[in-house]
Amino acid sequence: MESRLKQCRRLRHAALWEGATLLLLLGIAVPLKHIAGQSALVTLMGPVHGMAFLYYLWTMTSNVTAEDWTRTEVAQLIGCAMLPFGAWFSIGLIERKAAAIVAPAA
Repeated sequence: MESRLKQCRRLRHAALWEGATLLLLLGIAVPLKHIAGQSALVTLMGPVHGMAFLYYLWTMTSNVTAEDWTRTEVAQLIGCAMLPFGAWFSIGLIERKAAAIVAPAA
């Protein structure tokens, strides 16, 4: 049970990092590029967000293959990763899964 909870925490952290880097990219870097002509931040944040997104997908894949996630829940996790502020919606789903892991043991 402890390893399953650890995987859920890792997925939650990956979702937060992915969501935060997406917001930085879309909310700060891209507007600076188009409004002020400053493309250096996009050059930096693009690969950082790409790596965060890949880590999120890897963590999600390793988590859902080890647990009893439904196709709908997996689609929600993927869909939320595509939306600004979507990571915070996926965190709710992840926390419900973690609570379901703990509930039968309690």
